[in-house]
Amino acid sequence: MNKKTIIIASIVVLALLLSLLAYRINENLKASQKQRSQVQSIKISQVERTDIFDKLLLSGDISANQQANIYSRITGNIQSLYADIGDFVPKGKLLAVIDKSTFIQSVKLAEAQLNQYQASLENNTVNLERIKTLVEKGLAPQGDYDNAFTQLKVSRSQVEAAEANLKNARLQVNYCNITAPFSGYIIKRVLDVGTLVTSTGTASNTIFILSDISSLKILVNIPEKNIAAVDNVHSVVVRTDAYPDKTFEGDFKKVSQSLDLSTRTMQAEIRLRNDDRLLKPGMFAKIEIILGKHEDALTVPSQCVLYDDKGNFVYTVTAENTAKKIYVTIGYNSDNMTEIISGLSDSDNVVSVGQELINDNTKVQIIQ
Repeated sequence: MNKKTIIIASIVVLALLLSLLAYRINENLKASQKQRSQVQSIKISQVERTDIFDKLLLSGDISANQQANIYSRITGNIQSLYADIGDFVPKGKLLAVIDKSTFIQSVKLAEAQLNQYQASLENNTVNLERIKTLVEKGLAPQGDYDNAFTQLKVSRSQVEAAEANLKNARLQVNYCNITAPFSGYIIKRVLDVGTLVTSTGTASNTIFILSDISSLKILVNIPEKNIAAVDNVHSVVVRTDAYPDKTFEGDFKKVSQSLDLSTRTMQAEIRLRNDDRLLKPGMFAKIEIILGKHEDALTVPSQCVLYDDKGNFVYTVTAENTAKKIYVTIGYNSDNMTEIISGLSDSDNVVSVGQELINDNTKVQIIQ
């Protein structure tokens, strides 16, 4: 095959490709024109003026703001229990008593020892004064006085130690009475009368679990992108599955000021007043953190707003029943409504059903 033949073949192939391309373009134009000539059924929605909020939606578990495992501070057998699961107990109420017999005997021994050392102290005090008089008269050497003075100091130390031992023994007796450290509900009773408990403070020695549910908290994880926004929290609304028609107001209280590297979130705490005791620790909560509010904002249903490479847009309908594509600037997006900052006016209607099936200048038919 010579060079001329190759050139002619290349020209023929190029001409065929150009013809095929022209055919495809023509067919696409015809299809587009056909689509525009077809009437597409749509529904429209009126632009509304309403208040709209900037919300951060989170979830978390409700827990008691104050909860404690009640242990015995001494080792002994439980003699009596004065509370049970579900009981409300005020601060200081007697919850349980540990057998005191051994500790009462320890108090008596400490008292006896203290009396012994006090008597010795009195005797050594008198003895020191007697030897001092003899030394002053030259009837006893100075060494006798020094020994008596040392013995008196030893007696004073023994009395102080005995007083401390007696105080500790009485404290052990007081520890036999286990009282509520704060007001709350007994949410669990673990042990029974007669059980031997120790002062180790382990889970196996827990007698009660006491929970104050008058004030509750929810720990939530704030995504990194929202950290700056939570510096100005407007309000917090809490919802639960147990009370789907009721909302609870919370307070955004504490932020950890450090991110979890594994989740890139920052933990924060939400406080809830629970004066009516409706909420319980362990409930699952849905939280709306209100970061901002725009009053009397121009809004449309969120499904009306579409997006392409030029930005956000909506379709309106002209007097000739054709779709008109309008680019808009959006603001807050909340509760399936989107704020329109610019691009629409109060009198506009926007396509709310069928907007994905139309293009600019498509013939449309409005249905109810």
